[in-house]
Amino acid sequence: MEFDGSGWAEGRIELLPPSQGWSLLSPEPEARIDEHRWAHQARVFFGAELTLVQKKAYPSGSTPMADAVEVDVARTSSSSTSTPRATSRVLVMTVPLDRAPLVRAAAAAGVRAIGGCGFDALLARARRVWQVREPPIAGDDARAPLVVTAVLAAVLLAPVVPPGEETIFGVKGARERLQRLGW
Repeated sequence: MEFDGSGWAEGRIELLPPSQGWSLLSPEPEARIDEHRWAHQARVFFGAELTLVQKKAYPSGSTPMADAVEVDVARTSSSSTSTPRATSRVLVMTVPLDRAPLVRAAAAAGVRAIGGCGFDALLARARRVWQVREPPIAGDDARAPLVVTAVLAAVLLAPVVPPGEETIFGVKGARERLQRLGW
């Protein structure tokens, strides 16, 4: 993937099938990536260090229609030693909801599977899909995509459609899954 001088992905962004990535449905229509906000949420609420590989700039306040970014994620070090933390790299992509009919269908199936539970209202307000590729594109921590997904769910107030499952959940569900995985 190539990126321009503002850090925006060049060329057409195509999401993966819902079975190959964690999909989030955001009510926000913009593809704005706020590294400081993402990193703060990761550090404070998920014990993770998060860094964008491609720095993003939004000249004149404009945003791209679709975008992608590689994100480095590692567990926050709990000691003051200089032991390097294991970092994994995750690919995040975003497109308008109307360009992601398979994700929308998977989200609707997830909502039906859990009997709505308020997620039907969240789905109705969705304007943009964010997707975190599964597995990581680099590194050994298989939990990294879920960590980034949990951070995005918190930042974007977006429900999550997990890969290969017929369900939908929010930040709490993502946090519970991370806890079960020992994060």
